[in-house]
Amino acid sequence: LRFGLASMPVTLDPRYATDAASARIARLLYQRLVEFDDSAMPRPGLAHWELVSPTHYRFTLDSPRASFSDSSLLVAADVKATYDSVLDPATASPHRISFENVAAIGIEGEDVVDFHLHRPDPLFPGRLGLGIMPRAALARDHPFNREAIGSGQFEVLAWPADGELRLRRRGDGVRLSFVLVPDPTVRVLKVLRGEIDMLQNELPPELIAYLRARDEVRV
Repeated sequence: LRFGLASMPVTLDPRYATDAASARIARLLYQRLVEFDDSAMPRPGLAHWELVSPTHYRFTLDSPRASFSDSSLLVAADVKATYDSVLDPATASPHRISFENVAAIGIEGEDVVDFHLHRPDPLFPGRLGLGIMPRAALARDHPFNREAIGSGQFEVLAWPADGELRLRRRGDGVRLSFVLVPDPTVRVLKVLRGEIDMLQNELPPELIAYLRARDEVRV
């Protein structure tokens, strides 16, 4: 399947993903502690949580446990390593400001992660939408910006310089290519000619209305 993008992702590293393309593709490659329902309310992703005290949230990873694309199992230490990396000033993650209220992160065994806060924050679970990364790869400074190792539904096949990003769905092997097509009219024409199969957003209203009137296109 070929997906037309107005702009390619800047990075595959969720610690630095701030542009729309990077953030959306990161969601295909990485699972998160917390997801969001249709009302944009937080719901369990990799883990469910409980409020132990006003400044203590406990997250317990659900079973069966997720695995990364390198076949290693995702455990509590990976969660801690991910957020420790974001909180490290040397990492220079733009997401660090969202976690300034975190005083400490602890783990118990392979399933439990404790977030201790400086002050109460009833909205804290909704801040934990960062993709979880493997601690071993973080420790060796793996180049996540081009070579993702995540536990999401997709894994990276290739991303040649200035070329299309190719992913493979881990469950059934379906391949997905992201192709840069900056001009919205050209993107629409490529869909109608069958050169790409999908596109998302960044279309003027008149093009959307035009596509809605076409039987061969689903909007």
